[in-house]
Amino acid sequence: MKIVILGLPQVGQQELFSLLTRISLDTVKQKPMDIQMGICEVKDPRVTKLIEMYNPAKKTYARIEYSLLPDFNLVGPSKDLIFNQLKNSDEICWIARSENAKNDIAAFISELVIFDLMAVEKRLDNIAKDQKRKFLEVRAKEEELMKTCKSHLDAEKPLKDLGFTKDQLIALKTYQFLTMKPIFFVINVPDDKINDASISSSITEKFSYPCIQVSAGLEEEISRLEESDRETFMKEMGIKESALHKMNQMAFSGLGLISFFTVGTDEVRAWPVRKGALAPEAGSVIHSDIERGFVRAEMFKYEDLLSAGSEAKLKELGKYYLKGKDYLVQDGDILSFRVGT
Repeated sequence: MKIVILGLPQVGQQELFSLLTRISLDTVKQKPMDIQMGICEVKDPRVTKLIEMYNPAKKTYARIEYSLLPDFNLVGPSKDLIFNQLKNSDEICWIARSENAKNDIAAFISELVIFDLMAVEKRLDNIAKDQKRKFLEVRAKEEELMKTCKSHLDAEKPLKDLGFTKDQLIALKTYQFLTMKPIFFVINVPDDKINDASISSSITEKFSYPCIQVSAGLEEEISRLEESDRETFMKEMGIKESALHKMNQMAFSGLGLISFFTVGTDEVRAWPVRKGALAPEAGSVIHSDIERGFVRAEMFKYEDLLSAGSEAKLKELGKYYLKGKDYLVQDGDILSFRVGT
């Protein structure tokens, strides 16, 4: 999972990247023109609760790789660098300040549309120049698809809004169109606006992309506190959940991922898996041998465990299940896999 973070100068992207990855802000600011990479542990509160229950020797949260790009600038050598990174990303996170967020976001989306339009026009030009008889039918289908894309982009609309067929989506993957990638917006707001949901909801309504609000200043204060003091401080500020956690969850959602858990006194661990994965595929996230030799999965729900208080009580209540190869894994499942020889 590679998520790129970018924005205009001085909107707080460096501060948020530092908070997410725990790379010091001084280190980040020393190389403003470099691509900086860091790993973020997704502090899922469900994992934290499971750790309290099992007291494991090892605890492992899900991880996300974030890349911080140089300030978004359409002049100079950084332009090609930025767009190449966007093409090779799994997801894009655009940071903006609340004062001018709508204009900045509109301009950014417009640049993505232009980039995709140029790619479509170049491909149409190459198809027109190709006079070979071989693969005529394939080229004709591709040309029709590119013209559909061009018409939509000419209207200044992202390609994500087009209802492509499954075969068309497979064909379009090779192009790495930016307006088909998952994108979410993060609005860096003043401390006193952190609970004003109208800011992010108006962005989502206008642009049809997910959006959350973050106060980089508040998040920095929270990060400096001892774990025991954080909850009290957040309650005083009217904050129910860390915005950084919300940001990570939004990234997960955009990538089409959910989490299942494995638990025990040896380790409690969160495993990201594709939404819609069957049990054997979920097992392959742990080890490919599990998918090959899958026999069954023992499953119970996080919420059920929380209510019951223990696995033994869950079994008494009949909420401990055996699942086969056709089981569709759900977010929050706690799984243990049985493998044949």
